[in-house]
Amino acid sequence: MSNNLSVAVSKSMSEAISNISSDIRDDMSLINQSNTQAPTALPWIFNLTGTFLGLLGEAPNNVKSIVLAVEVLTEDNQVGELETIGIELPKNLQAAVKQSLRQRSLRLGDRVRCIGRSRLDYAANVIQLKAYCLFSETASVLPIATSTATSTATSTMPVAASRPARQKQRILVCHKSGCNKRGGRQLVSALEQALQTYQLQDRVEIQYTGCQKCCSKAPGLTIMPGKHRYYGLNPQDLPSLIEKHFCELS
Repeated sequence: MSNNLSVAVSKSMSEAISNISSDIRDDMSLINQSNTQAPTALPWIFNLTGTFLGLLGEAPNNVKSIVLAVEVLTEDNQVGELETIGIELPKNLQAAVKQSLRQRSLRLGDRVRCIGRSRLDYAANVIQLKAYCLFSETASVLPIATSTATSTATSTMPVAASRPARQKQRILVCHKSGCNKRGGRQLVSALEQALQTYQLQDRVEIQYTGCQKCCSKAPGLTIMPGKHRYYGLNPQDLPSLIEKHFCELS
């Protein structure tokens, strides 16, 4: 690893840990003010590596968490089963991850290292994880991004090695006149252009269907497999949809 690369990684990690420590101090201050006993066994800082499985969010443009599959150690420190966990992303990391997907530098199946902190949600009695720094482990350890006020840029991550061809995915669009009059025709035109922009026209097929029984919510589409349905769409919604579902294909 070059000296410059080592310095960049060390700086990102230091910034992440500094931010975590600052948040912990704020939490402890709130605990002291409320006379609440601090959870002494809580593992405040975590540092884990897992396989990138996708993102969580209520809408394509509203990414909230990154999902990783991590190996859980048994009591005798042996590798056990994989566990799927969601890790909350602050706003600048949300933007950085979406940019990495858009640039096809982050794909499903990539190994991602995450440094962050855990917080106990007393009401739900669960431990929540929040990311402060993300790193790619695909041939480079340059950080994807660091959760700081001054650094929101995404590093250029290497393209993963060639992968086996995947089954062609489909976008189902109603071709009835009612949906076309409600913006369906314009949506298809924008969809075709968006797929060409992302160079996915050979891997993602637009398939016309009959009535999908959602005319009042038109224009809409269904992404297969998975039956991911979206209604009331505008052309500007399409890039975030494509990034969410198809960027890992190329």
